[in-house]
Amino acid sequence: MPEAGDRTERATPRRREEARKHGQVALSPEVAPVAVLLAALALASWGAPAALARSRTALAGLLAASGPVAAHDDPVGPLIVRTLLTFGGLLAPFCLAAAVVGAGAVVAQVGWSVNPELLLPDPGRISPSNGLKRIFSANGAMNLVKAVAKIAVVATVAYRVLLRTGAEAIGASGMMPAEILGFTGAGLRRLFLTMAVALAVLGGLDYLWQRRRHEQSLKMSRHEVKEEHKETEGNPQVKGRFRRAHREIARRRMLTEVKRADVVLTNPVHVAVALRYRASETAAPQVVAKGAGELAQKIKDAARAAGVPIVERRALARALFKSVKLGAEIPPALYRAVAEILAYIYSLRGAAAGEAR
Repeated sequence: MPEAGDRTERATPRRREEARKHGQVALSPEVAPVAVLLAALALASWGAPAALARSRTALAGLLAASGPVAAHDDPVGPLIVRTLLTFGGLLAPFCLAAAVVGAGAVVAQVGWSVNPELLLPDPGRISPSNGLKRIFSANGAMNLVKAVAKIAVVATVAYRVLLRTGAEAIGASGMMPAEILGFTGAGLRRLFLTMAVALAVLGGLDYLWQRRRHEQSLKMSRHEVKEEHKETEGNPQVKGRFRRAHREIARRRMLTEVKRADVVLTNPVHVAVALRYRASETAAPQVVAKGAGELAQKIKDAARAAGVPIVERRALARALFKSVKLGAEIPPALYRAVAEILAYIYSLRGAAAGEAR
């Protein structure tokens, strides 16, 4: 197994996907609670007046209904159910918002991923020895440092806010009860909002640290990258042999087409291009074989063996070799030059046929 110092390469997509399947993701446990707290504060600021009004109305109705129940010894079950439904309806939006925001905070960090295997019981997770190892590990020590830092920050922020609120309360001793409630509510909002902002900063820093730690844990050695490349893309040596074999098969197929060509144009040494024209098959002459260097020599040898004429046309051979793909028809700009050569070849064939008769 490679040492940590040997892991210098960034994780491949396959390595990341495998880690993701096993639940190894860059996730900060501090982000979701902060997001829920901020959402709760926003929802409370927006819907608190209406919720309080509904609570007063519901409480008054429940108190009014409790009188007859007590006087007539009626069952209290319906009253309890009504109470739970009333206040459950008031709390439901807050609970739903908390669940949605909390889940959204997790998805925002790691993306959408569902792995049923992680829900299965794992003895290693509940093993006391493994638990002790996690507690006294470097990660456990870091979690302890983060917890202490969080407590210190929250305590400091709360102290400063409460100190300021207390100073303001001294000057507000003559307020009416309704004003006292408003003052207290404003102080609590300020306290929770300031704490939420401080925790949000800590959560952001923790997420960056978790992400960096996750990237470090996924790093691979060069040997691991090469082995994975072999598994996914195949052994380069084997692929090279396949490519060479494929090129050889294509070359042999091309050389067999030389036997059906009408003429081979040469450079004369470096380039050879074989042309074939059948009016019933193509609209223009077609390049059935072409090559440079050693392959050009093989094309000429195949043409001589098959009795295909070889004509030296340096400029035309170079133009056909560079501009026309194998199996394609020649461009209109070269029609005339090629037509003259084919006419010459056909005239030679006609003369040879006449002499044979």
